[in-house]
Formats: sequence, structure tokens, C-alpha cells
Amino acid sequence: MRKTCLLLLALCGLCACGNEKEFSPAEDAGMQLATNVSIFESQDNHKKWILRAESVDFSSLQNAVLKNPDLLLKENGQDSASVTGKTGTFNYPDKLVTIEGNTKIQSFTENLIITAERFFYDVDKDRIWSDGKTIVTRASAKVTARGGIETDSKLTKIEIKNQTTRLPQNVQELKNPSL
Repeated sequence: MRKTCLLLLALCGLCACGNEKEFSPAEDAGMQLATNVSIFESQDNHKKWILRAESVDFSSLQNAVLKNPDLLLKENGQDSASVTGKTGTFNYPDKLVTIEGNTKIQSFTENLIITAERFFYDVDKDRIWSDGKTIVTRASAKVTARGGIETDSKLTKIEIKNQTTRLPQNVQELKNPSL
């Protein structure tokens, strides 16, 4: 409860700090727009995650709508991964972040990149998942998960859903992959 109150207090403070020059009521009378917003959660004087966005529409009581979101995940006070995309939402009651549009997860600790059209992050459960075609890349190795992936914010154990792998029929295919 205390975390939720602190989160809502931070959101209200950020709304009040919006740049008035960039807000134009003529564009959409229902919008409550703030620019260069950061939303975060702390525990034991360490930030657990930071959600930044170029602009945020706070007009809904259920969701904040994000433009160019960047979710920075932390482990022991250090940056561990980043989730970026073109648009997103932060659902207040469910504490669920959705990031869409050419999304990418970059793990700083595991040297790993995961791409999909959409990722979800459950703040309370510390889980990240996708629900469609997802590509996991580490060095030159690539795995395609047609049903998505599920992992924790550390990205150390990734569950790959509906993976398909084509194995070579003979040694010659390994030597000449165009066959």
C-alpha cells in the first residue's frame, strides 16, 4: 500500500511539473500531458525500475499513455536491462506496463537482445513476457519463439513458447546451408 501511495504521489508531482509551453489545450481538451516523465519504484533506497517517456497522457484514471517509453530494470542498484518501444501504457491498478511498436529488450548483464512487437512487465511479479513472435539473440545465435517468451527482469532464465527448430538432414547441409 505504501509503495502504491508513493507511486501515485510521484505521478501527481510529475503532472504538476509539465512544461506549459508544449501543452496545447486546443489539440485535445481531455489530455493531461507531461513531457520527459520518469515513474519509478524504490525499495531500501534503491530504485527497482524506472519508466521514462518522451511524453505521457495522464487523462485516464486507469492508464497513463506513453510515447517512446524506456523501461530501465535494475538489480542491486545497477542497470540490468532496458525495454524500449514506440508507445506504451502503464495500468495503475494492475501495475502492468505494456510497451509496443518494434520493442527491444537489451540485457546489460547477460549480453542479450530480445525483439518482438509487444512486451509486458508485471511490476508486482517482476515478470516480462511477450505474446507473439519473439527473437532472442545472443552473439551469433538466434532463437525464434513463435508463441512468445516469459522471463524475470534479470533475464537469466527465459521460457521460450512454441519454438521450432529445423535440423539438418545430413552433414552436407551443415557445410552448404543453401541446400
